[in-house]
Amino acid sequence: MLVSLLFFMLYFVGMIYTENTREGWQEIWMKTPLLFLPIIFATSESLTKQHFQNFLKVYLIGVMISSVYGFIVYHSEELIDKREIAVFISYIRFEMNLCFALFISIYLIVKEKDKKWQTHIIFLFLAWFLFLIFYIGALTAIGIAICVSLYVVLNKMIESKNKLYRIYLPSLLLIISVAGLSYISILVNQYYKIQDNSFSTDSLTAYGNTYLPLVENSIIENGNYVYAYICKKELEDAWNERSNIKLSHKDTHNQHKIENTLIRYLNSKGLRKDRQGVEHLSDEEITHIENGIANVVYLNKLGFKSRLYGLLWELSDYKTNGSISGYTIPQRFELWKNSLFLIKKYPFIGVGTGDVKQKFAKQLQISQSPLKDSNKLSHNQFLFFIMQFGVIGFLIILFSIIYPFITNKTYKHDLFVIFILIVFLAMLTDDTFQRQDGLTFFAFFYFFFLFLTPQKENLLKENTSDKNFTS
Repeated sequence: MLVSLLFFMLYFVGMIYTENTREGWQEIWMKTPLLFLPIIFATSESLTKQHFQNFLKVYLIGVMISSVYGFIVYHSEELIDKREIAVFISYIRFEMNLCFALFISIYLIVKEKDKKWQTHIIFLFLAWFLFLIFYIGALTAIGIAICVSLYVVLNKMIESKNKLYRIYLPSLLLIISVAGLSYISILVNQYYKIQDNSFSTDSLTAYGNTYLPLVENSIIENGNYVYAYICKKELEDAWNERSNIKLSHKDTHNQHKIENTLIRYLNSKGLRKDRQGVEHLSDEEITHIENGIANVVYLNKLGFKSRLYGLLWELSDYKTNGSISGYTIPQRFELWKNSLFLIKKYPFIGVGTGDVKQKFAKQLQISQSPLKDSNKLSHNQFLFFIMQFGVIGFLIILFSIIYPFITNKTYKHDLFVIFILIVFLAMLTDDTFQRQDGLTFFAFFYFFFLFLTPQKENLLKENTSDKNFTS
């Protein structure tokens, strides 16, 4: 337990050389679960196998209730972004919970296969979590689930002689992987493959106005050149007849210029960006554009394709125009780059417990980043730790997490390993511990598995009777 407390105590050490003590104490207050949860769990009795599994069922019910409620709210209030299904916590932490609930469902199905009616219910839970992950296009959860599945299958191939693990599961995973990659390949090909090459032969609209010349290296989206067949005069006149929001104004959701959103939406439908194109749109589509929907694919009921197309657009716009603001991946590239700049200035002990936000904001100003007024942080928890406590502090944090995990031999518990993998993978693209929901999610389950899992002799007994899933 004492090693686990090193994580929390490091924040007090960082107060010695921090300048912003007020922010430092707020940081310590937010991290208090790292103090009281290990003390409470370490001084409690280990759970029995049944109590342990019952608790996991309660967690599944909680995730189910919150996700169903968010699904109902999303449809009843006609929200635009499917990620708004995450009503109670931030979207990325919501993805983490969905992903973890997915693997808990599989774990319980294997463990309680003799309880038919409970297994059937948990199957329904599993189906719902899978559906929701693809419905909202939770690419982070999908990526994490794939990585964790690869680990589980490879681990079982090595340690088990059972044909289920050595042949059938790897074959199934291979088939699913090939099918998934083929599907993604088809979508990417549809996105970039030019459908109409006649732009070079047309220079006038149906009303005799001139199209703007095609921009060199023009961005491709949905198989069409975004900046081909644009007549701004006709666009503006036709749009003003259909909408009260001017082309130069910003949409109500993403705060992007209506003109850019309109051009992309027309392009995604294969329409020219002129009067005829705007007149072809329905009143509902005009409302969609006003709300910031820039691609007809974004209206798909299943969110995977729309999220993939959104990321492809971000990367194309970033590569061509250097656009960053409002984009998921380009923003992270920018934030990671500036995180490394700050780490180079304070490599060994960092800037202290309370100075990261202030120092990082200053670094964004120095580099004249487009995100300099955004109040964003690193979007990588590992980089954040190094900025805060330096390489030395970062190694202490890793030691305080990994050492108890190894010495208590809880690495033999598949579900604990899965949990660690989910959290660590999520930390690569998110400041997981800088929000209360992410910090509490880690602290609770980490110490729960560390101190409250069934006793070793119960686990060994369970392993001898059920070799399908290691406890």
